[in-house]
Amino acid sequence: MTNQKMTMTNLFLVAFAGLCLAIALAIAWVLGVTLFFPDGVLAGLLVERADIIRAHIDYLMMSQFLFIFFLLFRQYAIDPPVWVVVACCFGAFFNPLSFLVRGLTPKPSVIATIPVEAHFPFQAGLSFTLTTVGFLTAVALVVRAAWKLRSVKD
Repeated sequence: MTNQKMTMTNLFLVAFAGLCLAIALAIAWVLGVTLFFPDGVLAGLLVERADIIRAHIDYLMMSQFLFIFFLLFRQYAIDPPVWVVVACCFGAFFNPLSFLVRGLTPKPSVIATIPVEAHFPFQAGLSFTLTTVGFLTAVALVVRAAWKLRSVKD
């Protein structure tokens, strides 16, 4: 094991990556159980299975990105600003959550004039924006650190 310093922001990042992975695994279990017991009580709670699958895949991807950023920050000894970690974690949690809520929310029996649920555009817009800003800033921090390291070795 290396003796690299673990900052609180990096510790929070890796812990949150673990949380997103745990949620993805829980969703996978629910999807698996409902696949084998399509007439069960649990299957009756899933209104839109495709959105539940989207949430599962999205949580897997978000946990992967958070783990990658954690490893890159640790590798290059980057202590990211708190706002970057908060933006990444907020987006990584709420982006898939919007699909999960859609998949669990009963649809009106009459075709509504609004094509999506009222919560979805705001929640998705906010989480997409924070995810984009957080992830792009994290990438910029890593690229800058790698570039500086390259300059030192030349």
